[in-house]
Amino acid sequence: RGLLTKARGRRGFVVDREKVAEAAVRDGRFILFSTDLEMTAEEVFRWYFGREGIEEAFRTGKGDLSLGPLRMRADYRITAYSTVMYVAWLLWSWGERRLQEAWERVDKKLREKYPHPTLSSALELLDGVHWVRLGAGKSVHEWTTRLSEVQKAILRSVGGTRHLPCI
Repeated sequence: RGLLTKARGRRGFVVDREKVAEAAVRDGRFILFSTDLEMTAEEVFRWYFGREGIEEAFRTGKGDLSLGPLRMRADYRITAYSTVMYVAWLLWSWGERRLQEAWERVDKKLREKYPHPTLSSALELLDGVHWVRLGAGKSVHEWTTRLSEVQKAILRSVGGTRHLPCI
């Protein structure tokens, strides 16, 4: 901002080299402050960068979990919605942790290709998988989409079978 000035004697703009140099000195720096005067600089810094986890929770809630904004006023509805959000996030984080722990036992080639899979990326990779079950009693036939090696590894890593995850 403010790095351009009007060119003299002709149309157009010219880059102000002095302002570019001033801006380069400030690149990558920012100010953090807190209204809590008891906090140390280290605590302010830790709290600031700790917000990433909270923002990720809201991003996941709005995206993958499809939890919409709160448009209610009654206390019991807000409490119910908060409970649903909490349980959804709890299950999501449990699945994420279970996937990370199990992924350490997956084939090395797959781990190199997908070093840190998230639950979102795992669900995207399993998006085209379908399971069909026909019949009744003892005569039941099951078919599933042909799974890729990655899809098999994801299902195995969370204790799933060829047909249905066992949670």
